[in-house]
Amino acid sequence: MGESLIQKKQGTDQEIIDVHCHCFAGLGQAERVSRGLAQLRKEGVSHMAVMGLVNTSLNAQEVWKLIPEGFENLGDPLFNEADNLLQFAQQNGSMLFPMLDTRMLNGEVQSFLHKHLLRGFRGIKGLYLADEGNDLGLSSVPSTFGISLKQYHQREWKIFAFAEANDLPVLYHMDANRYGEVMQGILDDFPRLRINFPHFGIGRKAFRKILDRYPNVSTDIAFMLPHIQNNPESYSDFISHYQDQVCFGSDALIYQPEVVLEYIELVRSMKLSEEIEKKVFSENPRRFLGLGRCSEQADLK
Repeated sequence: MGESLIQKKQGTDQEIIDVHCHCFAGLGQAERVSRGLAQLRKEGVSHMAVMGLVNTSLNAQEVWKLIPEGFENLGDPLFNEADNLLQFAQQNGSMLFPMLDTRMLNGEVQSFLHKHLLRGFRGIKGLYLADEGNDLGLSSVPSTFGISLKQYHQREWKIFAFAEANDLPVLYHMDANRYGEVMQGILDDFPRLRINFPHFGIGRKAFRKILDRYPNVSTDIAFMLPHIQNNPESYSDFISHYQDQVCFGSDALIYQPEVVLEYIELVRSMKLSEEIEKKVFSENPRRFLGLGRCSEQADLK
């Protein structure tokens, strides 16, 4: 990167928290993962929320129908990666914040989530896949598991109820353009839920209505790099307007520190005020994830 904006800002000791990363790695990459996390610590990254998939019933052909293209999986070929993620978390102090990806949840919801909460997961990741019209072009969960749309909604609502009751953050990929009414239904039914609809809710115009009506909703900049680079002033205005709801996120895989660094540089290139930059990098992510105010840097050394 040369003399990057990141390097120029090192003297500020700005805490950075990434609320949106994925695992896709196995223990064979443990050294690579630890090396990358050490690099990120030097740049001020104190925490990374990493989503770990659990697959207990789908075969290879079925599971890939629920995975977006373009991600290199270095871990379990069937994406049953919860054990690996918890191991990575144990190896790297308090830096990793494990979140359980529930898109392939198949069975009794509460006992499944409770078991994984006891094991060390601290949040929930979801992906709204009610039909084949989703923005990722993935198969629907009802068709994959042979259930009705009503049963799928019942499953998702049980997940939200568990998260609200246990004060867990939920990162939920959902398109406000196509599913705005369902999104409002979730928020009306679970007013205390700490929820992040990432990628600016897919469409900023439709998502503005959600952000305006529900101040408890968060969003993040993950996977938005090309869009922001093409229209930085518009996105800077959007972030400034919703400065208490936008979080830093990269959509990086756990072994891709270079992606996180690229997003850090992106935020610093947007010429946000120091106050807003601090909110995006740390204050909003802390509030969404439920992290304490006190610094946990000692655990990271």
